[in-house]
Amino acid sequence: MLYRIFKKDEIHYIHKERKYFMKQNEFKKQLVPMNPDNQVNYKLTLNLKELKEIANLIKELERILELD
Repeated sequence: MLYRIFKKDEIHYIHKERKYFMKQNEFKKQLVPMNPDNQVNYKLTLNLKELKEIANLIKELERILELD
């Protein structure tokens, strides 16, 4: 199993491009509308290479929860 964790504050709107992006360090991907007429719900499509092994999930969750 694979996963990737994103925080809400990593979603940015770039006005010049008029698009939403998910930025996480060097990682930057565009969020696209779920449906062409829907400007409320967005989706993020990821490749398998961009995901992490599930074995590291507990360590990453502990690291994230310590920061908050």
